[in-house]
Amino acid sequence: MIEITCPLSSSTNLNLIEEVATKDLNKKYQEMLGSDISREFDQTEKIGFYHCLDSDLRFFYPTITASESFYEKLQKFDWYYLDEKEEYKSSHSVLEIGSGKGAFAQKIASQNYVGLEFSQTAMELARQNKITILNQSIQQHSIDFPETYDIVCAFQVLEHVGDPASFIEASLKSLKSGGLLIYSVPSADSFISLAKNNILNMPPHHVTWWSDKSLEYIAQKYNLKIIEIHHEKLSDIHKRWYSSTLASISLYELLNISKGSMLIDKRLIHKILSKLASLTGKILVLGLKDDRILPCGHSVTSVYQKI
Repeated sequence: MIEITCPLSSSTNLNLIEEVATKDLNKKYQEMLGSDISREFDQTEKIGFYHCLDSDLRFFYPTITASESFYEKLQKFDWYYLDEKEEYKSSHSVLEIGSGKGAFAQKIASQNYVGLEFSQTAMELARQNKITILNQSIQQHSIDFPETYDIVCAFQVLEHVGDPASFIEASLKSLKSGGLLIYSVPSADSFISLAKNNILNMPPHHVTWWSDKSLEYIAQKYNLKIIEIHHEKLSDIHKRWYSSTLASISLYELLNISKGSMLIDKRLIHKILSKLASLTGKILVLGLKDDRILPCGHSVTSVYQKI
C-alpha cells in the first residue's frame, strides 16, 4: 500500500478532508471549457483532499497536474493572464518562473529579466514583445544558473506544481545569497476556500492550497527570513464572487441546512441556494465600493530572503 506524504514536508501526519470523483471534476470542467478533459485523469476515479498537520498545506492526492493542452483551453478567457496584478511591484534582476506572456517583465525596469514558461502560446506572445523566455523547468535552470539572480519569483504558479519541495529548492538554488524569493498564490485563508464548485481550485488545475501557516513553514524548512506575507484587498474582478459566496454561506446558516461537500456539491438544494445567493450578491456588491470595508482578496504574496 502506498504511503501518502505531504509534498512540502514529507510528513505522514495527515487528515483526509474528503474525496472527489474525477467524473464530477470532469463534468464541471466541461461546463466551463465546453470540452471533455477526462484524459487528464487517466484511470484515476477518485482524488483525496488532504491536510498536513505539520506544514498546514492542503493538497490533492493522487497528484494530477494539467497538460499544456488544458492550459491552452483556459487561455481563451481574457482573465486567465491578467496584465494588472497587485503583486507586480518589483524592479530588480529577476528570474520569473511560469512567466506566461511576460506581463511582469513589462512592468519592471530590469534589463536582466529571464522568464521560464512551458506554454507555447504564451511564449510566442512574450517573444512578440522581445521578452526573454526559456522553455525550461526551474529544476533544470537552477543547474545551469546556480546563485545567479537577485530575485526569483513565481506568481500564481506554486499551486499548480505537483512537487512543491523540488520547485522551492530549485528556486533557492538559482537565487544569490541575500536575494529575495517571492511567491504569490491563491490564499487558502480567504473566501475562495469556502466557495463550493470552484473548479479551478481543484485538479488538474490547482493541486495544493496554501495558507499563511504553510507559507511560514517554507521559511522554517529552508531557513529563510520572512520579509512580508501580504494579502491583497478584494479586487474588483472578484467582488461579485465574494458577495455571492457570502450570501450562500448566510443562506445555509439561516435555513440550518447541512453544508455538504466543501468541494463539489451536486445537491438540488445547493443549486437553488446558489441562484438565490447570486441574486443577493448583486445587492451586496453595491456595498463594496469603499476600500475600508473590503476583506482580503484572492491572493497572498510571500517575500523571503535567502540567508
